[in-house]
Amino acid sequence: MKKLQLLFILAAIAFSTKAQDIAMSTQMSYNDNFANNVSDNEIIPLLNEATYTYKYKGDNVLVIFSEDEHIEYFNDKKYFIKSSIEWTASDECYMTLQESNLPDFPFKRGIKLHMRIIKVKRGYIHYESTLGGRSWTGKMKQLI
Repeated sequence: MKKLQLLFILAAIAFSTKAQDIAMSTQMSYNDNFANNVSDNEIIPLLNEATYTYKYKGDNVLVIFSEDEHIEYFNDKKYFIKSSIEWTASDECYMTLQESNLPDFPFKRGIKLHMRIIKVKRGYIHYESTLGGRSWTGKMKQLI
């Protein structure tokens, strides 16, 4: 009788362990399938659908980032620079100049600016940009 009880207990442990293994592998397969539905190549930009400002020659410049466009407004929106954006990482992008009415703006349509976000701290975006062989750092304040 004790041998039968021992056999029954061992069989119950073996079945419950096997059931847990099956449940765990089934759960992992479900999670793996869910994860595969999200593209590994999807980039979520840090500056998507947001408005910022920075100082240029003592005046505020309004900067608007949308899904695929970047616009900088000068002199209370009298002048602008419009660019398309291609995000290569969540913190890095290329902006291709599309249009500008800013006086004495030295760059032509099609030139690419490379921007890398260095850090986000206390409502400011710190970045490094390169355009036409020149590089600089700056910061923009997010408007709420």
